Amino acid sequence: MVQKPLNYCRAIVIVHGKSELLIFNYIKSSLHLTIKSFSKNNGNNSIQITSLTNVLNSNEFLEKKNLSKFGYIESANNKFINFKLFIIMDTDDCTKAQKEAYINKEMFKNHWLYEYIVPIYNINTLEEVVKKVGLVSKEIKSCDKINTYIKIFPPTNKKEVTVDNIEEIKQHADIFRNEQNTNLEELFDYCLECVQAKK
Repeated sequence: MVQKPLNYCRAIVIVHGKSELLIFNYIKSSLHLTIKSFSKNNGNNSIQITSLTNVLNSNEFLEKKNLSKFGYIESANNKFINFKLFIIMDTDDCTKAQKEAYINKEMFKNHWLYEYIVPIYNINTLEEVVKKVGLVSKEIKSCDKINTYIKIFPPTNKKEVTVDNIEEIKQHADIFRNEQNTNLEELFDYCLECVQAKK
């Protein structure tokens, strides 16, 4: 009898750029979850809202069997179980109509992954959001982005999930929860739920 893998892939996160990828790495390393990222050139080139249709129609996301490259996703009756496709985007590089269609999921209505997609928005940019919530005191310069985000969202090398890791993730979720220009807390909350489910 063939055993099914126990460590299912719980999420794929499409990231806008390097800063969002660093947040992803922070969550993944802190909670030891099997979540996968999708970026352009390891986040060194950005993915915009205007190019998401092309991304979702690329080979990686074209049909169910193609997602196997990201890992084994639990499924039953031809439906994924406990799985989400998060997309983290800035909203400053598209029209107002495109921004609204992204946030309300209208732009994904014809894609087979529609029910699993969770659009994460930062209005207008992630940099503006982290400043508004008080994680930085001044505007982040382009040359300082990587070092700044590593300080705010430090990845860990700990081999096990600790209470401190979980509490820190909860604190970040609550910080973003109080800011109307983002819904980043949804990513943090979901990953925390996945950790609780593993216990």
